[in-house]
Amino acid sequence: MANGPEYRWQKHGSMPTKRVFSSAVEIGDCFYVIGGCDHTGVPMNCCEKYDSSTKTWTTAANMPTRRAGAAIAAVRNKVIVIGGVCTKQQPLSEVEEFDAETKSWKSLTPLKENLLGVSAILKDGNILCVGGMGVDTCPKNHFLCYRIEENLWQELPPMPTPRYATGIFLVNNKLYVVGGRSGKTPIGAFEMYNFDDKKWHKLPDLPSRRVFPMYIASSTHLYSIGGLNENPTNGFSATCELFDFEKGEWTIGASMPTNRGDAAIGFVNDKVVIAGGLGNAGKPLATVEAYDISTDSWSQLPDMPSTHCSCSFLQYKKCLHVMGGLSVKGPSGYMESLQQCSS
Repeated sequence: MANGPEYRWQKHGSMPTKRVFSSAVEIGDCFYVIGGCDHTGVPMNCCEKYDSSTKTWTTAANMPTRRAGAAIAAVRNKVIVIGGVCTKQQPLSEVEEFDAETKSWKSLTPLKENLLGVSAILKDGNILCVGGMGVDTCPKNHFLCYRIEENLWQELPPMPTPRYATGIFLVNNKLYVVGGRSGKTPIGAFEMYNFDDKKWHKLPDLPSRRVFPMYIASSTHLYSIGGLNENPTNGFSATCELFDFEKGEWTIGASMPTNRGDAAIGFVNDKVVIAGGLGNAGKPLATVEAYDISTDSWSQLPDMPSTHCSCSFLQYKKCLHVMGGLSVKGPSGYMESLQQCSS
């Protein structure tokens, strides 16, 4: 396994509020990190903004509803927050909008039922949402479109497989939904909605089922990496599975050097980067590794300055930014970014 000297981590100022299971989104040169849980596991309503041009954090108006693990999307200058877990550890139906220009919140039309584990993605200026788990703890097969201009929810053809906490990707006018859970059980289903024929299509199941895996997609492949094995007594996995969109089939790649799940994932220099997560020792990690599909090989990258799992992360200007989450000292507010060094 080769080393990766062409990468480096940069430390940024810490978030004002330490937390886990928060939701992050980018608007212009700013990141918004919303909600999450404090050190006692209670959901929060904080909303904090990082301005990359001034490299400073500011505290914005609190969200009306305390929540963690919410779905989130940014449309123009607005942040839309959907569902999640409330202070009673129950799913939420509330949908709220933060306007970055007026710096204020307002309530929008709620979900049709209380849901956690909803997966969301933008398409044509609207928000597509799939799945979720209801108050009855049953997984759902919802496929919904939030039409922002009308402030209404449109029901689309339901997914074939009910589930929550899925991976969701939009590639070539097709919506891919992978994995997810039913209760504590991982789901292996892989399905695609084609917006041209307006139908769901079943694709080959994941080769292995895991909880807390890391998913990411390029224009050619979908990656399913790591996670807790279906039999949890077997600990975390190092599996690397790749789905070729053109061939319509899965292949098994080289195993990740470090068994783990619940990590940050992103593309840096055309490589899939896995940062932090939780390993079989039961502690958050700082380990960083990169997968190169062209050589089917992994390389060791510099460790993160801090340990992170259950964190927020996003890609911005070709860098992977990792925010907060659980460190070896408890919830953290650290933010760090990985970038390719200039030659």
